[in-house]
Amino acid sequence: MSTPTPEELRRTVALALLDMTGILTPIYDTADGMRRDLESRGWSPTMAETAAGTWLCGVLASLGGGARQ
Repeated sequence: MSTPTPEELRRTVALALLDMTGILTPIYDTADGMRRDLESRGWSPTMAETAAGTWLCGVLASLGGGARQ
């Protein structure tokens, strides 16, 4: 197996980042929607942000294999 060239490495990293964007964008959008929904239901902006942020951190940890059961 040959060592990849710098151009091949750049291409591989760029494609991996595009894949990550496609996966993460809907998750961040969901967290934003959750925060807006909670605020519209009368939650304070601080509590809505905290709840959505906690959910987001949990989802990101589970994607990264960091969630423990």
